[in-house]
Amino acid sequence: WLGWVSGNISQPGAWNLHGISFQHKKMKITRFCWGVELSRAVKYLGIYGQFMSVIGAIVAIVLFALPSILGMYQDQEMRIDLLSGLYGGALFFLLLNIGWFIFSHTLIERNKNNNMEGVKTIIKIGSYIIGSLQAILFTILVIVGLLYVSFGSSEIVLVIVGGIIITIGGIFLIFASLLLHGIRTKSPGKIKVWIIVQFVYFGLVLFSSIPALGVRGGLLQMILLCLSFMYYKGMVIVHYNIILEDDIGSFPIQ
Repeated sequence: WLGWVSGNISQPGAWNLHGISFQHKKMKITRFCWGVELSRAVKYLGIYGQFMSVIGAIVAIVLFALPSILGMYQDQEMRIDLLSGLYGGALFFLLLNIGWFIFSHTLIERNKNNNMEGVKTIIKIGSYIIGSLQAILFTILVIVGLLYVSFGSSEIVLVIVGGIIITIGGIFLIFASLLLHGIRTKSPGKIKVWIIVQFVYFGLVLFSSIPALGVRGGLLQMILLCLSFMYYKGMVIVHYNIILEDDIGSFPIQ
C-alpha cells in the first residue's frame, strides 16, 4: 500500500481568505500510497477507529462482568487484590475507547462537511497521540531493561537480556522522538524516517508471523495486525502528505 496518501482536497469553486481568493488543486496522496483521495483515506481511518473502539468498549464491559461470571466475589482476598485492579483496568480501557470513538466520529463529521482545516487538525492530533504512545512504551521498555541490569548484576543472563531490551527500546524511542519533533516542526524529512522504519518493522513482524498461519486463529491475527498497521501508519502518512501539500501551498486566482 505504498502510495496510499495521495488524497484530493477538493472544494467546489474558490474560497476566500482576507479578501484573497484561493483554489485548491485536487490533492493526490502520492507518497507511500496508491493514490487514494484524502477524503476516502480519512473516511477509512474514521470508520476503522469507530469499529475498533466499539469492540474495545464491549471487551471493557465484559471485564466488568467477569467477576460475577467467574464467581470471584466469593474469595475475600481476591476481592481486594484482584477486583480493584480488574475494575480499574476495565474502567480505563472503557474510557480510552470512548475517547477513541469520539475522536473518530469527529474526524468523520469534519470530513463529511468538507472542513479540511478541521480534518488536518484531527489528523495532526492523532499523529501526536501515536508518537506519544510509542515514546511512552519504549521509555518504559528502557526502564525495564535498566532494572534487569541493575538487579540482575549477579546473573549474566539478566544483564544480557536487560542490555538487549535497553538497545531495542532506545532505538525505537529515538524514532518515536523523531516523529514527534517532525510533527511539531512540520519537518517531513523526520516523519519520513519514522514511516520507513515502521515499514521495515512491519515487514519483519509479518515475516515472523508466517509460521503462525498454520495455527488456529493465526490468519485472523495476521489480518488484525495488517489493519492496525494500516490505521496508525496511515494516520501519520496522511499527515505527512498534508505537510508536503501545505508546503506547496495554494495560489491566488487571478
